[in-house]
Amino acid sequence: MTIRELTADDVPEAHRLLSDAFPALVVSEEAVGWRLEHGSPGADHRALVRVQDGRITGHVRSVLRDGVGTTLLIAGEDGTGTDLLTASERSLVERGARSLRVTAAEEAVQRDGQALLELLGGSEVVDTHQILGLDLQNLPPLPAAPVGAELRTWHELDPRALYELDRLTSADEPGEAPAFASFENWYAEVWGHPLYDLDLSLVLLLDGRPVAITCYVSDRRARMESAMTGTLREYRGLGLAGYAKTAALHRAREKGFTRAYTGNHTDNAPMLAINERLGYRLVGSEHTFVREVPAP
Repeated sequence: MTIRELTADDVPEAHRLLSDAFPALVVSEEAVGWRLEHGSPGADHRALVRVQDGRITGHVRSVLRDGVGTTLLIAGEDGTGTDLLTASERSLVERGARSLRVTAAEEAVQRDGQALLELLGGSEVVDTHQILGLDLQNLPPLPAAPVGAELRTWHELDPRALYELDRLTSADEPGEAPAFASFENWYAEVWGHPLYDLDLSLVLLLDGRPVAITCYVSDRRARMESAMTGTLREYRGLGLAGYAKTAALHRAREKGFTRAYTGNHTDNAPMLAINERLGYRLVGSEHTFVREVPAP
């Protein structure tokens, strides 16, 4: 058994492992290969695989950003993936990580995740997301559009205007978040990534002004996941985000999608209320644990 870096030849098997281990994850083979080639602006991405008897039986990805190393997407054919976690954290420390984070989820979100959560139980939890799922056959009817509102896809608007709207609406998101990306990095990540679905993603204009967005990633076949939904602060409380999100989900169902997922912080009451009205139901929770790297 060996653990080594992911190569382009490994991508199909890595995709299989991720699809099997994370039933609520929106992923594609193209996306796994794209991340291997492109990384992410401002971060050092590494993916490792476990090889046994010539077969790939495990996958793990790490992200190093500003001295913080995060291990995520631990997927193994059996067990908790302790060996993958150990190898990932060793790599992060060698690359200069000063603190280590691990993201793990309950069994319905991550296969063998419960065992991993128990293993990490002594570490500090710094972030918790609820993972919600929706059968698109159970969508409520699309309500009447708010007065003065019209919808456009992301492909129809100027990317710089969308960037500003995304930046402003993201500023009030609960939980920890890195500094918002520059326009160049944001554009490369959103317009370039194969999972971002800019035909499903919508912008709501009120009297001609872009004031709310709802953005999605998809596997282009059946699964979609909310990447961001937000409204400019001065336009909140008018039902704009809920309308835009409902319209996007109806649009997705018309295109043949069957399942939608989203992740919400437990203290994001407005969005949790919107998702409950739409019919989303709890799949499980995902937690991020942190500990400092001991001084040498």
